[in-house]
Amino acid sequence: MNINILISLSVLSITIFFVLKALYQPQLFTGVNINLEPLDSNSKRKSKVLTIQENELESKYLKTLTTFMSDKKPYLDFDLTLQKLSFQTNIPEKELSLLINRYLGKHFFDFINEYRINDAKILLQDSTQKELTVLEILYKVGFSSKSSFYSAFKKATNQTPTQYRKSTS
Repeated sequence: MNINILISLSVLSITIFFVLKALYQPQLFTGVNINLEPLDSNSKRKSKVLTIQENELESKYLKTLTTFMSDKKPYLDFDLTLQKLSFQTNIPEKELSLLINRYLGKHFFDFINEYRINDAKILLQDSTQKELTVLEILYKVGFSSKSSFYSAFKKATNQTPTQYRKSTS
């Protein structure tokens, strides 16, 4: 009975500690911008006709983004966020989000995971990399957890990484 009380008090203390830590140090939530407003999908944006300058700017941003992704490989950072990518590419966060959603038809993490999965597929196919375990590969391509890697890989290829490796040998 005393052990149950001790465990309960310990869990309560730890929970209170983390809640207070989050309240007194809001910088822990650096990826959350409280000033962002939701976009109304049926609002003025759809009714406006895009000008030639806007199309040119979006084309420039798209080229910048794709070049940056292939050259610098920021997706290898498991802690990559939209804000970080926006800063690295000098594309405003809102424009970057719209670019990925509208022109590429993906959500941010699906976009990033596509690059990661392509790198993982290359490593899994490479006969010189046979000694690498799937766990080593997932960390190498920028995933931070096995479950997110497996679900993203299966979504992209309809196979697990192990099945993919066997089918390509």
